[in-house]
Amino acid sequence: MNFDKELFLKIRETAINEQIKVLYVEDKEDVLLSTKELLSNFFEHLDTATDGFEGLEKFKQNPYDIIITDINLPKMDGLEMAKKIKEIDKKIPIIVITAFTKMEYLLESIKIGVYGYILKPIDMNQLLETLNRVVEKVALRRERDRAVALLEQYKKIIDEGFTVTKTDPAGVITYANDKFCKISGYSHDELIGKPHNIVRHPDMPKKAFKELWDTIKAGKIWRGVVKNRTKDGKSFYVKATIAPIFDENGKIREYIAVRENITDIVNPKKLIQDKINELSNPLLVLGVIEDFEDLENLYGESIIEELQEVFVKEAKSLFPPQCQMSLSFNMGDGRFAFIKDQTEKKEINEILYALKQFQENVRNTKFSVDEYEFELETVLSLATQKDHMFKNAELGLKKALKEKLDIVKGDGLYQTAIENAKKNIATLKMIKDAIKNDRIVSYFQPIYNNKTDIIEKYESLVRLIDKDGRVFSPFFFLNVAKIGKYYKQITRIVIKNAIETLKIMPNKEISINLSAVDIEDESIRNEIFAILENNPDISKKLVVELLEDEGINQLNVVKNFIKKLKGFGVKIAIDDFGSGYSNFSRLIEYEPDYIKIDASLIKDITTNTNNLHIVEAIRDFAEKQGYKTVAEYVSNEEIFRIVKELGIDYSQGYYISEPLPEPI
Repeated sequence: MNFDKELFLKIRETAINEQIKVLYVEDKEDVLLSTKELLSNFFEHLDTATDGFEGLEKFKQNPYDIIITDINLPKMDGLEMAKKIKEIDKKIPIIVITAFTKMEYLLESIKIGVYGYILKPIDMNQLLETLNRVVEKVALRRERDRAVALLEQYKKIIDEGFTVTKTDPAGVITYANDKFCKISGYSHDELIGKPHNIVRHPDMPKKAFKELWDTIKAGKIWRGVVKNRTKDGKSFYVKATIAPIFDENGKIREYIAVRENITDIVNPKKLIQDKINELSNPLLVLGVIEDFEDLENLYGESIIEELQEVFVKEAKSLFPPQCQMSLSFNMGDGRFAFIKDQTEKKEINEILYALKQFQENVRNTKFSVDEYEFELETVLSLATQKDHMFKNAELGLKKALKEKLDIVKGDGLYQTAIENAKKNIATLKMIKDAIKNDRIVSYFQPIYNNKTDIIEKYESLVRLIDKDGRVFSPFFFLNVAKIGKYYKQITRIVIKNAIETLKIMPNKEISINLSAVDIEDESIRNEIFAILENNPDISKKLVVELLEDEGINQLNVVKNFIKKLKGFGVKIAIDDFGSGYSNFSRLIEYEPDYIKIDASLIKDITTNTNNLHIVEAIRDFAEKQGYKTVAEYVSNEEIFRIVKELGIDYSQGYYISEPLPEPI
């Protein structure tokens, strides 16, 4: 049969790259074998079960990414199994492949949160569309998790490596990280709300602090060495960078100070970097003693400091002959470093093997301090490329600790982080420039009433226009805006544009899209409520479309927000209905006025009978519940005709009109 080969290869590539694991549950042996053979074209990690109970038990024991199941199963049917799996992991996508077309099965699937519903015999194109969506969903979730983990890692690198404080414009401390508390001797409670001069050393001349304040008040960054004083009067020196932080209007809202402790005359990190620069072909190994903080708490600081000295001294001899290290460094806090110049550059696998031998030798050695004997474990990171060697090794060690790995090769980690940062910074500059110059705009796509043959509504869609006049859709900038804290500003602009447009359109509705990030922000909620209170006529013409977002952290806040909106007369729409779990969940929770049927179901409705049946079922369900339906992606006359014949209330798509700078 004809099918989209490009889509087939895309799904396979993504599934293999992400190592997606699938559990397929089917009791009929012939169907199991044939469908397994089909699915194995996409997934390298594919397990099977022959009844619902076995499927549930396998899921409890294995981290699967996707569940595919029949409904009619022995011991426990597929929907009951799906319900129990969702109780364990509500985010896991579940696809039902079944011969049952009864409405009750579809409705039960919706309540449970089934992601896809495929009828037997399997239509290859429908299978491809469903697998593409679910594989993309898994890949995007993993990408998001990796991004969050990386950001958390960066934050921890800063917090663990530097002291950080923030003050308000008057110099009153509003934040201090644990490292600053430790070095200064003050607790968080003793610092918050106090002037920053609480740690000022009397030896520092007033002229130096006047220069510092003149610089940062002028909106510039100040760098320099500062002598401070701890709570008990001891001196400590820091290399500080102090910068102003501006609000969206360019006004200084606070100052942030990041400092490196340079109290010790001998800085191990500086010595390591100097040695790297001297060697022609260096190999750097960074490591940390596992559970070092627990050891320090148990045995006391003095014994563990001595243990670290003993370890660094003795550990150098524990490297195998083929990887003997020439220099060792005690970096404190359980961290250590070894360096050698490789006269003959070795293959990375040979180095990794030698480091594993080193770890085993450490594991089998008892390190003695006074009457105590210690059995230690180590985590290692290595770098073989001279450029950014220390930074790469540091990031590798953080990665090893975060992911619970024994050894990580750090080469390239810093360079990759820099490249990603450059791309994000370029996009952030474009966003900032667009906000500053009023080039975040709203386009409006008409929504057509299929029964009255009139355009009754518009969906407001955000666009960014760059300095060269190019128009960008949200796909190109919205995620970066979230990282850069511009997302809320963009949301406020979209709301403002919609309200201003509603004021000049007496008989039309306009819908705006809100995500969980928007709704969970108290300031945005309050702004929306204030607008509605001051514009009661507009409230009845406003529709809020709730975007698919699995990142809802405060469900009660979202539900209360929707309830209050309805009190103002605002209508609620569920966007992309039929595309995933959260749609079904929100349908039950939010009782919307409109259901916007997802483009994936509409665009192939002329050729895909399964999609047609699902859309019919959604229409029937919506009519019973009193919801109006909107078909998205109505791109041609044939789709439009079918949608009207099905009794769908509204149509939206390029056949009606593309998004326009102004409503027509």
